[in-house]
Amino acid sequence: MRKGGGYYPRVLLFIALTTSAPLLTLPFYPEDAKYAASFIVPAVFAAVLGLVFSLVSRRRPSADAPRVWQSPLKNGSLPVLFAWCSAIVAGAVPFALGGRLGFVHALFESVSGWSTTGLSVVDVADTPRIYLFHRAFMQYCGGLGFIIVIAIVLQGRQMMSMYSAEGHPDGLMPNLKRMSVSIFLIYTSCLALGTSLYALFGMSVFEALCHAMSALSTAGFSTRAGSIGEYGSLPIELVTIVLMLIGSSNFAWLLLLVRRKFKRFARISEVRFMFATLAVFVPLVTATLLAQYRKGFLEALRGAVFCVVTMFSTTGYSTDNYSAWPPVAIGLLLVLMVLGAGTGSTAGGIKMLRAYILARITKANISRRLSPSHSVKLMRCVRAQGEMQIDDGLIRDTIEFTAVYGAVLFVGTFLGAFFEGNSATLGEVFFEFTSALGTVGVSNGLTARAANGTLIVEMLGMLMGRLEIFIVLLGLYSVFEKLKKRAARLRAASRP
Repeated sequence: MRKGGGYYPRVLLFIALTTSAPLLTLPFYPEDAKYAASFIVPAVFAAVLGLVFSLVSRRRPSADAPRVWQSPLKNGSLPVLFAWCSAIVAGAVPFALGGRLGFVHALFESVSGWSTTGLSVVDVADTPRIYLFHRAFMQYCGGLGFIIVIAIVLQGRQMMSMYSAEGHPDGLMPNLKRMSVSIFLIYTSCLALGTSLYALFGMSVFEALCHAMSALSTAGFSTRAGSIGEYGSLPIELVTIVLMLIGSSNFAWLLLLVRRKFKRFARISEVRFMFATLAVFVPLVTATLLAQYRKGFLEALRGAVFCVVTMFSTTGYSTDNYSAWPPVAIGLLLVLMVLGAGTGSTAGGIKMLRAYILARITKANISRRLSPSHSVKLMRCVRAQGEMQIDDGLIRDTIEFTAVYGAVLFVGTFLGAFFEGNSATLGEVFFEFTSALGTVGVSNGLTARAANGTLIVEMLGMLMGRLEIFIVLLGLYSVFEKLKKRAARLRAASRP
């Protein structure tokens, strides 16, 4: 199979494998065998469709090389969007075929899983284990990303553009396949370690595996209605915090840590800014809880540390009922949900690097107003690959993305308020859509009772948040462009 033509068939094969993976739970939970067909049908369909794509691609000229007028981002956006939308549909089918959820709700649960958000419309207390595993496994695969997995077995010039399009701007190896294998091994090793620690501290093996997959992918689906807080275990909370921080890290950072290049890791500007953010928000949330929630100091500190990490990492696990927290604490959580974690990580939000650049821009503008007019200072930051200049292009891209993120947040909130009518306040809708767009997954209860229109708005928000908005917009534009050209060819062919 040719390099370029093999992408779509292998994506569909990967989807077939991920959809059928929950069947591995049946030897342990045979009572769930009645739901097996719900997973077999979409898996077989995806595999057959992949075979059809493979046969068609062999007959077509290679499209591996991007057109000269296309940017790498645009060239990679359509294949990435195809992969994610196909996986989302395949992930929804088992819920619908098994009679667990209606179509819109099934699609919502799948989008939430693949986008590593964690907002849910299922009652986990009444959900078979095969579906609980399905939810967690979607999050695990969504956190790792399609292109990482596909790049292990498929190479080509287009793969690097798709790797960037999926939200992975950093790389420490010139060979994408070697880097993908390294990332996969690190990710899987962390999963094994997290599962073992969870089991050691009291979880069943099944729950340990599901929670490790969700925490590592900064997702947040739990097998318990009360999330991590239901266990009431400090060791389990600490393991969760470590896994969430690993998931919040750029894959390039993890490669540095594995290579024991700790000094180089510590010099990264985004890492320093990330830990500075944690150092600021933990005391603030702790003080707020002490002042208004009447908690003891240790209890408030424990709750604040877990809460700040889960919000900043956009995981969404909880140890408390956050909707009952004082408004000031909720406001701090909203800021963390918007900020997000490391660029290129599984987290959502505007990401730490953009927040760092915005802070540097603000500082530079203030300094310029206080300094002589001829004083000019170059701004630099350190990334995993080394030092780089914060030039006009990077500043423009950062401001543009932040502005678009804010616009999407504004529009999504008002669309959600429109669909909810008088059944929810604007503040409730804003919190819920902020959680969706930031792929956080913390809910104030609105999602569980929301209208279908609101769920569709949240689905779009979750997908945009995971793929960083522009990928979705460029992908949709590419689809429109292709349809427009095909319609023009059909019109030309029909003319006498």
